[in-house]
Amino acid sequence: MPTSYRLQHWLRDVGERSLFAVRYHVVEETAENADAVCATISKDVFFAVPNRTRAGNEIPPGTVLTTFDQVHDYYAGRLDSYAVLDSRPLRSIAGDWYVFNDSAATLRGTGAVGDTDATGAEFVVNSAVLFPTADDGIQGEICVTHHPFDDVVRGTAPILPAQTTSHPALEMRNSGQLDELVDALLANDEKRVGALLGATHTVAARLDDEHGKAAISTAKTRADAVRFLLSAFGGARDVAIVSRIATDWYVFAEYCIDLGQGRIRRIAATHPIEGDLFTGTFGYGKDERLGP
Repeated sequence: MPTSYRLQHWLRDVGERSLFAVRYHVVEETAENADAVCATISKDVFFAVPNRTRAGNEIPPGTVLTTFDQVHDYYAGRLDSYAVLDSRPLRSIAGDWYVFNDSAATLRGTGAVGDTDATGAEFVVNSAVLFPTADDGIQGEICVTHHPFDDVVRGTAPILPAQTTSHPALEMRNSGQLDELVDALLANDEKRVGALLGATHTVAARLDDEHGKAAISTAKTRADAVRFLLSAFGGARDVAIVSRIATDWYVFAEYCIDLGQGRIRRIAATHPIEGDLFTGTFGYGKDERLGP
């Protein structure tokens, strides 16, 4: 493991509980032991691991996990396909209730990945992962992957067409699209929101009310995604993006939403993007009430 994932136990004593929990989890992911990995995970879980295909970010059964037993089975099954050898963070944000990592992980095939026998092969997967955290470990992995996994294994990941603009320009454009989305949501403008989403836009998200009661939402169509987003931001008096990462293939944002009367909603979400359109919303949020 690189120094960025060293288990520096003193981090918990200085308030970096979330960062320590995620580092502990990432280290144990290389142990090739589902029980060891799950020892780093809270009993209150929400995992969203959409299947990245050339058509988009699909959420078939088994990709949204809401019980600890489901998560254990997920890791046990994953070890039959591949093991994590190493993980290198490329971009990272550590908050007091989540950590976001954009990383490149080196994997070794241990069996079939999709329709391909990957046994013995090594390959690198670029993923953007949101880890919400709790006192007893990470609450989940909410993950999007840059390229279709099967194509990465076969060495046939789609090659992007030559761009006439540099990556910084693409990042600027995608950051601007995020601002457009916030403006449309603040205006509660269904048509404008829909125009910013791809036809195959999918959603997997959990929102906790101020008492900790969870509401799980999924969407497999653009229309359902629009309804989710308008509901999640419904009643907003204002929205601030307090953390932002814009790349050429996704944007990540932590939204702070003012609902009035001392009520705040925080949502951390990753939105993969292709062309000018967002193709998914994968995140976690919680409501807070300020003051007594």
